[in-house]
Amino acid sequence: MKETESLSRLICGHGFSSKIEIDKILKHLSISIKKIINEIAELPAQEDDKLPLYGPYLGRALLELSATALLARVDPFKVLLAKGKQENTDYELGKPHSSAIRWQGDVVDKAVSNLWDDKALGNPTRAILGAYQVELVMIDSAERIIGNCNEDSIGSWYNNLTQTDAKGLIERIKVKVNSLYSSLSKGVHHELLVPIESILDRNTVLTLINDTIYIVSTLSLLVSQVPHAYQSSPLESSLQLYKSCKELEVV
Repeated sequence: MKETESLSRLICGHGFSSKIEIDKILKHLSISIKKIINEIAELPAQEDDKLPLYGPYLGRALLELSATALLARVDPFKVLLAKGKQENTDYELGKPHSSAIRWQGDVVDKAVSNLWDDKALGNPTRAILGAYQVELVMIDSAERIIGNCNEDSIGSWYNNLTQTDAKGLIERIKVKVNSLYSSLSKGVHHELLVPIESILDRNTVLTLINDTIYIVSTLSLLVSQVPHAYQSSPLESSLQLYKSCKELEVV
């Protein structure tokens, strides 16, 4: 199996049915992720002045596509709602939509001081890395993975994955996900008022891309072991896919 296929399977699953709506979405996202990964593989051949123009876009595209796919697996209602709106005849490109998937609120969210306070429970965050998903779902998944993997099963990412306990791993993922989103956005939105290559130089861009590959692979591995997640899979097969994803890093 090609590494590109390994990453798309780890993020989205596979064996999609043309008759199931969530499968249609995941198949579309899987195809898009493969295209992005194929483009990422060509980045090292880009000239130094072109790399910062294209690399951040590809990195953020991979980050956002992966987050949407994982959201579809843990909270399909949100993604089905967004697709339904986009298929509606009154959908307009030139305006924001309340049904749209947003980084803040659907992927990450603000901290919750007391999970079980009635005020918090009145509108609980359902973000993938929000307080409730972490406490009720992700920690158990991380504990299972850390307790049942070894360097042979996941390769050279083993030390990164197991250097802390389950809570520590998830916290590191949250911090890195936000950092990557912000860093890559500097190149996407052209915020920089200095020569872009002076900050987003070759080494920085390729490092950001490799960090993105690692973080989406690791978050996907966690979701793959959530019992109620759509397209969950046996731990052994998920670990094999995860190990293969390391080969997608660019130098």
